[in-house]
Amino acid sequence: MLRLLIRDITVVKGPEPKRLRLQIRWQGGAIETIEIHLQPNRAEAIRYPDTFIGKIRTLTTQHNDEDIVTLLNREHLKSSTGKPFTVSMIRWIRHKHCIPSKSLSPGALNVSQVRARYGVSLWVVHYWIQRGIVTAVQRKPNTPYAITINDDDDRRLRKWVAGSAHLHPSSPTQTA
Repeated sequence: MLRLLIRDITVVKGPEPKRLRLQIRWQGGAIETIEIHLQPNRAEAIRYPDTFIGKIRTLTTQHNDEDIVTLLNREHLKSSTGKPFTVSMIRWIRHKHCIPSKSLSPGALNVSQVRARYGVSLWVVHYWIQRGIVTAVQRKPNTPYAITINDDDDRRLRKWVAGSAHLHPSSPTQTA
């Protein structure tokens, strides 16, 4: 019965994404336009807004991931899927949006920076940390070390590396 009243229906993509216009031309010549808003796909529906990403970026400068989770949950904020925040969620958001973790204290180096400075392997830097040869602090277990090296330690380590047959930069087993 409806076929007898409608001459044709034209679907036109709207200027905005996820919006369609149905143009119905009736048998009598009248035209009616109906706008339809399509549901976002799952990826779009659970995407965090830019304002929230900015908030995470700001919080990361002063807090570690565990503290950020505590602050967000204290504000009764929920994840894009409606769940309370977890550390793994915050780490994923930081990874996805290239947000670095809380930076080290001024003047402190991480293990990779010490490796590059002295041309030694990761294992040598950890040996130095374990033996107390360099001063290293870890805020919590399984977090990066903040290594501080004063001028005297710097000279001593450079001399040690230069004089060692095992740690010499020309060593074929050295990793940079």
